[in-house]
Amino acid sequence: MHASTSALSVLPFPINLQPIRFCYHQLANSELQKIKYLSVVMEFRFSKMFAFLTLTTLVAMASHAAAVRQPLPQLSYWNSVLPNTPMPKAFSELVHPGDLVSKNFLRPAGAENQLDKATDALGPCAGLVLMEKDLRPGKTVKYGFPRDTTSKSSRFVSRPTAESIPFSSNKMEEILRRFSLRPESAEANTIKETIDYCEMPAMKGEERYCATSLESLVDFATSELGSNIRTMSTEVERGANNDVEQTYTITDGVKVLAEDKVVTCHKMSYPFAVFLCHAIEKTRAYMVPMEGADGTKANAVIICHRDTSKFAPNNWGLSQLHLKPGEGPLCHLLSDGHLTWLREKNLDDHYIVSVA
Repeated sequence: MHASTSALSVLPFPINLQPIRFCYHQLANSELQKIKYLSVVMEFRFSKMFAFLTLTTLVAMASHAAAVRQPLPQLSYWNSVLPNTPMPKAFSELVHPGDLVSKNFLRPAGAENQLDKATDALGPCAGLVLMEKDLRPGKTVKYGFPRDTTSKSSRFVSRPTAESIPFSSNKMEEILRRFSLRPESAEANTIKETIDYCEMPAMKGEERYCATSLESLVDFATSELGSNIRTMSTEVERGANNDVEQTYTITDGVKVLAEDKVVTCHKMSYPFAVFLCHAIEKTRAYMVPMEGADGTKANAVIICHRDTSKFAPNNWGLSQLHLKPGEGPLCHLLSDGHLTWLREKNLDDHYIVSVA
């Protein structure tokens, strides 16, 4: 006998257990039905939630894919203004999503400071200068072609962002505050040097402009040359010793790319990409093939200013050639990170220079 039955047997009155058992089973069945109902409801709600999350994920993925497919504003602007002009690598590798600024825009210790050699005519190109008469096969020059990896850390920001940040020597405090830089830091000094150089007055016969966005750079180039233009830059076979100075020999195939007006742009040191662009009257552009003593081949873009009469007496390039203003053409090689704009018709009409 069960303990519960024994306990009931001592009661002074009889008890019918059948209704109790019935109620118990009914209650149990009711709770079971509730559990089953809740299970169905939860399963339905979970399936709806899963479907919603799946749909949300798919929408987000589609939006991301559409954003990836949609060109960046700088690229869209380039293609709308210059539909027939391929964007050079010197620009395309500086165009990225977002408006990030760099705090690693200084040149490594010991690297050549381009601004030390900058002049009102040459711009911060420095490097190799030579006479126009020396642009002929067989001529040898001492040079190295270092790749300017530091300047590529500073990328283009969008035009609205660039225009929202002051670019003036009168606004240095605000500029340094925007970039979270101390006034006594090396970065602050570099920013000041760049802005001061950009604010230098143009010499007679020169148009100059510091572009703080790709869009404003395109605007300047097209205002000077029109929209049927193309860019050219120095190309070098990249090797382990490109930055080491060696003897290069000019080989056959020196070509004149432009005889009249060109726009030359130089990358400046700044937290985001800034290019000094200028056009000088009576300027000729050459493509000069070279071969190094170690076999390295290069196609160098060389810009020749044929009228130096307006140049400053202390012009760095003229001093290297022991010339005074107006005594002869001054030519300089465009190094990595610098390029020139030419009218497209010039490229169709270029000709090979005969051996002198």
